[in-house]
Amino acid sequence: MQVRSKLLLCLLLAIAPGAAMAQPVVPTTPASPAASPDTSQAAAVRVYLDCQSSRCDYDFFRDQMRWVNFVRDRLVSDVLLLVTSLRTGSGGSEYTIAAIGQSANRGRADTAVVFVAPNDADDVVRRQLARTFSLLLAPYAARTPLASRLTLSYAAPSTAAASPKSVKDPWNFWVYRASVNGFGNGEKRQSFVNGFSTISANRVTQSLKVNLGANLGYDQSRFELGDGTKFTNIQRNYGGNALLVKSISDHLSAGITASSQFSDYSNYDLNLRVTPAVEYNLFPYKDFTRRQLTAFYAIGIASMRYQEITIYDRTTETRPVHNLTVAWNARQPWGSVNMSLYGSQYLHNVSYNSYGISGFTDLRIAKGLAINVGGNYSRVNDQLYLRRGALSDNQVIARQQALATNYRFFVQLGMSYTFGSIYNTVVNPRFNGRGGQQF
Repeated sequence: MQVRSKLLLCLLLAIAPGAAMAQPVVPTTPASPAASPDTSQAAAVRVYLDCQSSRCDYDFFRDQMRWVNFVRDRLVSDVLLLVTSLRTGSGGSEYTIAAIGQSANRGRADTAVVFVAPNDADDVVRRQLARTFSLLLAPYAARTPLASRLTLSYAAPSTAAASPKSVKDPWNFWVYRASVNGFGNGEKRQSFVNGFSTISANRVTQSLKVNLGANLGYDQSRFELGDGTKFTNIQRNYGGNALLVKSISDHLSAGITASSQFSDYSNYDLNLRVTPAVEYNLFPYKDFTRRQLTAFYAIGIASMRYQEITIYDRTTETRPVHNLTVAWNARQPWGSVNMSLYGSQYLHNVSYNSYGISGFTDLRIAKGLAINVGGNYSRVNDQLYLRRGALSDNQVIARQQALATNYRFFVQLGMSYTFGSIYNTVVNPRFNGRGGQQF
């Protein structure tokens, strides 16, 4: 019995070390798979916004319309939002918004119009534009993964809306505006003062357009020259204008223009012109926000009274004059083009004439690549107003008076190329106010 007990004890001691070293097995649960990232935003409708108005707040649109992806290149967009604006008869703005399908949506186009009052704050304008953008883009977004997160709401009017025909305007569509502006700056040896004021009265209806206006300008520059002498240049310019236009058809209009001017620079004590005119538009006027091809012709009388005797020994003269302008304006998804050919003549002697060409083109010619080219060139042979006598160097440098010339030109050229991420949805306003303002 004792022998059997000793054998059992030896057996337990032999296997104990292995048992002591064994580790308990802890059951494990299978790891749950990582949550899949939400890719629905990447599939949101891609929108390229083309708006040249200063009241288009791109940051606001990106912040408020997070259910679309605003992209920086038209060629990678699903929809192009093309926004054009014109001033209304009341002094407000009319925004025409075209949603043009791109890529798989090519062939579809929708248009909406937004009217803005002349005194509407910028916040009111941008919210109206954002709301209209949303209405135009909703059909496209409805076919994306974000559709399940979108809702449509309606703010019902508390009372029945008044019919436009029943509205009685106590001003009879006349709008009046007055403004006064001025600034000054300077340093030890030079100073500048500028003042400008305008007043206008306008009435615009579908059949008749009336514009009346007057302006007053004053510029003064003072310089202390190297020899201690002081030179002062004063430029005064004021005048008025009137326009009356009658709509004849969808393509034709006729009217009369009148203007008067006093100008130190151009030697005018009075420059009075009255010219009846006609204009023909190859395209219907209703398409003016996207395309126009117009021919404008005016013929009338110019009566001039000069401050000083001219190089032609004249202090006054009255001459028949006419002018012709052919202009083409187009704004399309590929960019915009504005070109015009113009010319004018004094009919008592057709050698007194001027003519030229001007244009500006902004083209998006490839993915990320855009160019803009503009300028004008004109031949000048009608400076009847030039003063007799030579100008001093100071007068020439300060542009105190018009100089004799037989041509004028202006040229501009620009190009931009952008690459990298096509998305620009994120808005980060930090450090936008750094540096304060400088005048």
